[in-house]
Amino acid sequence: MTLQEIILRLHDRSREILDHLPDDSPLASHLRGNLPSLTLAKSVLEKVRLHQTRPDHPLQLVVLGPTQSGKSTIVNLLMDQEAAGVSPLAGYTIHPQVFLYGVERAQAEWLKDYFPGQQQLPVADLPRDHFDCIGVEFVQRPASSFLSPSMVWDTPDFDSITANHYRDNVIRTAALADVLLIVVSKDKYADESVWEMLQLLEPLEQPTLVCINKVRPSNRETLLHSWQEKWQRYRNDPPPPVVTLEYMQALDLLKESGHQLLARHVPPVVEKADRKRLQGQIKKLARKHWPAWTEPLRAEIQAQEAWRKLVDKTLEQALEIYRHDYLDHPYAYETFQRALAELLILLEVPGLAKPMMYFRKAITWPIRALFKRKPKRTGENIQELVILQNAVEHALLQLQQATQENSQAQATLAQWWQALANHLRQRQEEWKQQFQSAVETYYQDFQPQVEAAAKELYHKLEEMPATLNSLRATRVTADAAALAVVFHTGGIGPQDFVLAPAVLSITSLLTESALGKYLDRVAEKLKKAQLQSVRELLERQLQQPLEALPQYMHANTAFGIDSEDLEAAEKEIQEKPYGLKSFFQ
Repeated sequence: MTLQEIILRLHDRSREILDHLPDDSPLASHLRGNLPSLTLAKSVLEKVRLHQTRPDHPLQLVVLGPTQSGKSTIVNLLMDQEAAGVSPLAGYTIHPQVFLYGVERAQAEWLKDYFPGQQQLPVADLPRDHFDCIGVEFVQRPASSFLSPSMVWDTPDFDSITANHYRDNVIRTAALADVLLIVVSKDKYADESVWEMLQLLEPLEQPTLVCINKVRPSNRETLLHSWQEKWQRYRNDPPPPVVTLEYMQALDLLKESGHQLLARHVPPVVEKADRKRLQGQIKKLARKHWPAWTEPLRAEIQAQEAWRKLVDKTLEQALEIYRHDYLDHPYAYETFQRALAELLILLEVPGLAKPMMYFRKAITWPIRALFKRKPKRTGENIQELVILQNAVEHALLQLQQATQENSQAQATLAQWWQALANHLRQRQEEWKQQFQSAVETYYQDFQPQVEAAAKELYHKLEEMPATLNSLRATRVTADAAALAVVFHTGGIGPQDFVLAPAVLSITSLLTESALGKYLDRVAEKLKKAQLQSVRELLERQLQQPLEALPQYMHANTAFGIDSEDLEAAEKEIQEKPYGLKSFFQ
């Protein structure tokens, strides 16, 4: 993911996650604090796209300010005509309104893409009961106008209680500005909300003119000095030019003097407009807000890492249960007995003459009795598979409990852990069934290694012909081989097989012969191979899908950005001095 893609993902996912969080959640508070700057960043990216797809779009002059500062009056003064509605009531303008000042409607067709989902209406038809609209009005531009053909924006306030409903549109409009005209009154210029907005816009380096409205001549110098001090406290760039409009009872005098003042100061600011700096502004904006933007993302990545470690630890415990209860258990471990059964058959009839063994099984009474006593062995009564399934079930229950505990202990990520717990609960039975099928396949697939161990022992015996011939010369070998056949077919269990007198005699002879130590080495080698096969089985069937579980969480729960993408974006911020690769190529 590029830096631009991550910014867009952070913005969109923050909104989705916020919609599903309690208002008093610590995460909700942090995400709400991030939204203005993320909305601004996303809007500037769309401004970049607009510049790339429509490089000749008209100049955007945006008038911005708090409530009752006189923004609409300044808009009218800029165009020297009554176009924007004015009112003494606070919050009169609640929709962005754009005046196509000497601009054809066709030159503003891109508005539907920049303000998706916003209905475009004439200013007089804008409703008071919903906010998903923008006003669009064509205004005739006199030939004598000091302002070149432009799209002049009158914006709602950003500091009233109602502003929560339309603040995004205010920020999007501000990001669109090639030139920004900040309008404040003598009563509002010091409000914290004004300087929060000015701080937010600082990385964009937009050519700016400040207009302090409703100023009495006796207060002018004091206000200008106070404004300069605040600018230096809140901003790092040089203060922009400031014009003051006197408080006048006579509206005609205000119009005349105000228009002349703006005519003198606006054109020099407009000349500084430079769209080539847009991508560099994105980078500065990202640098400024990156720690705050990525704090919840980093917490999520840390939670993912904690989940991976939890999965690894829990499955390692499951493997340890398998090792302790099966591989190292003197009575439960039967795999080497299967290898011994193969060896006994090889000892009795070279060439694996199994039909003879089946015939002997059928006519030998003691073996026939044992065969009747034991059911056919399946995954439900093979000790190894039962232990494995129990270990896995225990592991899944442990993980379920851990996710619930984390959802209660970690307030910031409570929803993330709870969603993970829900996903785990939904998939648990499916995974258990899949594991049962996979473990039975493993049991069958491991048989060649069991046979290979038997052949290895047999070849070692071939190097000891006296011992081999001695074993073949006794009837006990034949009985033991017949028992081995019954053991393989599930007629008897491992304990019946191992404790049968014939098998005890053969195994004692093998152990006490020169083959004894070699027998132990083969058994240990078989255990290691078996442990590795089961480890791979757990990794394939459980570890991989469990560790990937956060990837399938819904957008209203997680950002879905991994540490590699985050690291790459940070390098992009640090290493590219002249902007970013185009996201829209």
